[in-house]
Amino acid sequence: MAEDTAPTRAPLNTKWVVKMAVVIAALLLFAVLGFYDATVKYPARGERYASYTQWQYLDAARNANNEDFGVFERESSVSDPIAELKRLQDPQTQLSTRPLRSSMQMARRTWLEALQTIGRLKPEYTSFDSPAEKFDELAKKWGSTTSLPKPLKSYDIPLQWLILIVCLPLALYVMLRFVRVKALKYTWDESNMELTVPCGASITPADLEEVDKRKWDKFIVFLKLKDEHPTHGGKEIKVDTYQHKYVEEWILAMEKDAFGSQEEDDASAPAPDDNETSN
Repeated sequence: MAEDTAPTRAPLNTKWVVKMAVVIAALLLFAVLGFYDATVKYPARGERYASYTQWQYLDAARNANNEDFGVFERESSVSDPIAELKRLQDPQTQLSTRPLRSSMQMARRTWLEALQTIGRLKPEYTSFDSPAEKFDELAKKWGSTTSLPKPLKSYDIPLQWLILIVCLPLALYVMLRFVRVKALKYTWDESNMELTVPCGASITPADLEEVDKRKWDKFIVFLKLKDEHPTHGGKEIKVDTYQHKYVEEWILAMEKDAFGSQEEDDASAPAPDDNETSN
């Protein structure tokens, strides 16, 4: 059976294609998850926590009513939540000396901070006509629950947006790089041992002044051409041998034809003198 010969045009290296596919898929997955968490998962969790803290706040307000009759109806609704949260967060703000009233103020701060985290620190979310009805509504929702919602950190949602805006452009960049590499054309004329590289230069073993392998461990080789080369005389051409299949084999074949193999050089080297060896 005849041996298969390498195609005229080098195809993409399967290993490199798989590597790029994995990187693109991972980046797109992180971008999608970041978008989902920022727009659905974390806001929903934040809403649950804000609802729970509102119930806790109204419960504290009902208890404070025992110290100051009517405070539950008068002060439970917050018409200017931004100013109120700023006041409660001010280190110089003195809380009430009454323990139940103080607990109400701390619970109010926790509730307003929960709303701030999800971007709902607005009067439409903090004002209500009947505190008692609102408390009863929330009590039905949270009174018998055994799974309490977890609070969001202030950076949770912004972090998900950051993941999206980092991973999505990176994925697009890698896809663009894949398209560009796919467009690169390496062709091989076996009869003349002529390699044509993407820049358009056609190289034969006779054109090589040096095959520089200083970055061979990274699959990079530099082809230094003789001054007599018709189009790229004296230039050094960088070739990535990992992205396309067969390119490495073709370059090694040209190197062997131009300079001989290292094994042949070692075999043709004169044997060391016995006296030198003994020394």
